[in-house]
Amino acid sequence: MGKVVTFSALSFREAVTGVQRALITGSDMKEMSAEVIRLAPGAALTERVPAGSDRYVFTLTGPATVSGRGMSHRMPEEAFATIQEETEVTIAGLDGNEAMLISVVAPPSGSGTRSPGFSGGLAVAARATTPVHEVAEEKKHRIYFVGKDAVHSERAHAMIVLYAPDTVTSLHMHPNAESMFVFLSGKTGFTVNGQDVIVERGQATYFPAGDRHGLHVAEGAGVSFLEFHIPAAYTTVRG
Repeated sequence: MGKVVTFSALSFREAVTGVQRALITGSDMKEMSAEVIRLAPGAALTERVPAGSDRYVFTLTGPATVSGRGMSHRMPEEAFATIQEETEVTIAGLDGNEAMLISVVAPPSGSGTRSPGFSGGLAVAARATTPVHEVAEEKKHRIYFVGKDAVHSERAHAMIVLYAPDTVTSLHMHPNAESMFVFLSGKTGFTVNGQDVIVERGQATYFPAGDRHGLHVAEGAGVSFLEFHIPAAYTTVRG
């Protein structure tokens, strides 16, 4: 069953001093585990990416730094990090700035899924400096982070999608993949479990494999959202 999640309504727990985290996805999701992480200025979280999993981190608000395997990158707001399995990674807030991050592990430990993952250690791409690809026939633009024209992994496909005011994606499902949408700008009309809802920044929707969903611009000049499909090789069935 698809779900709409409002980040401000989640139950956050303190992981370490200055770091709070709350799950977005539930036990109905088998191929991804997603959460929101809040970083106080100067706070840091260090942990190891599980064997057999990729980890993806997106800076929803505020900047942060991400470090691992001898590399360190500053992530401006709306930047995407891909982190290789078994990497000890540190994610830190910058002094004077609070940050909110989206973190996804794909697949979670114990899922039983075995597919090749990202092998580049640590890679960061900012929305502002990553190429934008036009999909004219669908009235969309895409910014790829994991997948086509981006870092490679068979564990996930991740991108920012931008809709024009009249873009409509009709009802469809992915029988072999789970999906999550994190809303960045504008108001999106989304069909979730047969019901029409309006979602915007500060919210996400997610769908187990086989759940039908559709979306369109609800009002204004257009919308943008961060979209995940897990695993990377997925099929779309319309209707």
